[in-house]
Amino acid sequence: MNGFLTIVFLTVFVVLHEFGHYISARRSKIAVSEFFVGFGPKIFSFKRNNTEYGLKAIPLGGYVKIPGMDEAEDTTGYEESEVFHNAKWTTKFYIAISGILVNFLTAWLILFAILSTNGVNTPTLEIASVGESVQGNNRSPSMNAGLMPGDEIVKFANTEVETWNELVSIIENNPDTRVGISYIRNNQLIQSDTVLESRTLNGDNVGYLGVTPKIVNEKLGIISSVKSTTILEAQMTVAAVDGIITLFSPDNIRTLLGTYTGQEVPDEVRPLSPIGLAQAGNQIAADSYVNLFSLLAFVNIFLAVFNALPFIPLDGGRVVLALIEGVTGRKISDKKLYPIAAVVVGVFIFLGITAFYLDITQPIRL
Repeated sequence: MNGFLTIVFLTVFVVLHEFGHYISARRSKIAVSEFFVGFGPKIFSFKRNNTEYGLKAIPLGGYVKIPGMDEAEDTTGYEESEVFHNAKWTTKFYIAISGILVNFLTAWLILFAILSTNGVNTPTLEIASVGESVQGNNRSPSMNAGLMPGDEIVKFANTEVETWNELVSIIENNPDTRVGISYIRNNQLIQSDTVLESRTLNGDNVGYLGVTPKIVNEKLGIISSVKSTTILEAQMTVAAVDGIITLFSPDNIRTLLGTYTGQEVPDEVRPLSPIGLAQAGNQIAADSYVNLFSLLAFVNIFLAVFNALPFIPLDGGRVVLALIEGVTGRKISDKKLYPIAAVVVGVFIFLGITAFYLDITQPIRL
């Protein structure tokens, strides 16, 4: 059920993205010939104000068709002023970027709803539990240091720490290193040391201590919620950019090609099809619906960042062309970009097929 809900929301988010293009084109008096939910054979449609609206057989996403967005398209029957290609560069920029902005706005509203109603769960420096060794040893580094639940770490590797993130950063930067630890137990300062273990995280060798933090919930007011939401969306955007860079990296493409020879692909570098997204949503919702809606917010951000890539036929390519036209005063013919567009579409098709193949043969496990 939760997986189905995830797919429904994915469709809604894509339709909202397309609605951004639709409403900005309408406001700019640029024609919109079609606005459909789904793909494939048409189930039904109706026409109003020269726009055909309808539903297609595969209800995954949707699209709008704006005459003149493809220069080679036949725009017979439309006024020159209604055709996208003839619009001012500012209008092209506005229409192209609007879908991206709608997804960012949708993500922000979801995150704001989560934070304003549930508050923020903040990890502290107080230890909630002590973990096992990741290298098969009888005792973990935290056990060797004498750490116990309830202890509060105040100094690590000769550095005073004030937040959990600061502590994690120091730990991960010191694999296989002896470090000093100062912590408070029953209002007494205790000093100890231990040798950190090492583990692989996202392809990097990082340090491991073996503790989990106590989590405290902090309720937020409206102003704090706005601030925290904006910061969290910025952090998610950075994560989405990093993920896309990794996804399209030559090493990762080679890894994905190895999929078809039986090679295992790490979950953190694989693309997800709607099947995989449903699998992820189902697993995440088992813990909390807050986690599910956080995932849905990230899906919106990923859609925005992905569509912002500066390649035709993506929105980012249209944005770049509009900006170039604004700076130089010259329009760049779409036909000159067809070879690049063909390569981009080819890569997308490969990633899409691979995503479906992986989600069927190697279901994601979070």
